[in-house]
Amino acid sequence: MKFGNAISIGKEVLLMHLFPSRRTPLSVHIGLTNRCNSRCRYCRFDRLAAPDFWTTAALEKVLDEMRAAGTRRVQFTGGEPMLREDVGTVLKRAKSLGMFTGISTNGFRVPERVDELIPADIVQVSYDGPEEVHDSLRGEGSHRTARAALDALQARSVPVWTNTVLTTVNADRVEEIIEHARARKICANFVLLDYFQEPQEHFHPALKEIADLVLTGRRRKEILRKIIALKKSGATVGGSLPYFENALDWPWEDRVTSPRPSPRYRCWAGRATAHLEADGKLYACGMGVGRVEGVEVGEIGFAQAWQRLKPLPGCLSCTMACGVEANLLFSLNSKSIVNWMKPMVERK
Repeated sequence: MKFGNAISIGKEVLLMHLFPSRRTPLSVHIGLTNRCNSRCRYCRFDRLAAPDFWTTAALEKVLDEMRAAGTRRVQFTGGEPMLREDVGTVLKRAKSLGMFTGISTNGFRVPERVDELIPADIVQVSYDGPEEVHDSLRGEGSHRTARAALDALQARSVPVWTNTVLTTVNADRVEEIIEHARARKICANFVLLDYFQEPQEHFHPALKEIADLVLTGRRRKEILRKIIALKKSGATVGGSLPYFENALDWPWEDRVTSPRPSPRYRCWAGRATAHLEADGKLYACGMGVGRVEGVEVGEIGFAQAWQRLKPLPGCLSCTMACGVEANLLFSLNSKSIVNWMKPMVERK
């Protein structure tokens, strides 16, 4: 994204602060597929796998509609996006529209298709720690796949971060993960596990399914304080300090969403952000899948779907990384703005 587009986002956010009824879908996550080649211990995509809803033409059309509606940033996710053969085409279309474009991958087939990822402003590669740790969480050979992807992306000068889901298995390897990123001269991003209190038709599991992996109590605070201290000392940690501080102060051990407002931000889901899922339905927030009825985009187009969108009821704050970081930015948190300006500036 060019610097001018970042300024445009800022202007639109200011207008939304001035006019509370104003809504613009500035940032949208797009699920390209629910198919995935991994079987991560803390994920349920294997239970949701279905034939892809989106055709290449439909994706290009919806990207055009999103840009016309005001979208400036898109993050392509899955499942595993690289299971689709049109990733390069979709990325090019998003970039041609002037959008800041990111994609999340476990590294599948990246070395052989790395040129398709060159248009991306940021590629996030899943990396849960050293080989024995990563493979125990994501499957045998998955660390080798991630490493090969990182090598290929860096060889082609594609901006890349590692993305680590913090669990009881890798919490004591945080410094190693950061050192790995430092040696590569990239950022290490960390997120907490997302889950539901009760089973849902969703890729996030129920708490009881992954209770042994969820950091709680003193241990969670210890790890978060460590990450905060390392970031303050100059470590190449991608997430913003306010995000980690929000997680540190989260008062619940058994939930990731809350009906209580945050003292740090207001929720912008359905007002400035949205999730367009792999089934073609639009949601205010990714946590709405399986809890509220999404709006069918293919039938009425993105603009009308956006107008019909409603926020997730009974939810005003959360620990979800993508949601919290966007909420902090659009709530004009100065530390978050500074943290995220660098990747928003045009690549040289």
